[in-house]
Amino acid sequence: MKVTLSKEELEREALAEIRAHAGCETVKAVDVEYSDLRADTNWTMFAFSEGDPDALHRALEATLEKL
Repeated sequence: MKVTLSKEELEREALAEIRAHAGCETVKAVDVEYSDLRADTNWTMFAFSEGDPDALHRALEATLEKL
């Protein structure tokens, strides 16, 4: 089921999801950018961290899949 969220709500949800992954507890921010590409979603996400890039990549992939 798809739910409509504001950009701020989506960023808050995504940040909480990413921080729940091991090695990503200190992620600083998530930015959601809207896109006109015809895909399953009309947005993409970027996260900013000084931690382990591999852990962040795995957390981003899992979060994108979930949200």
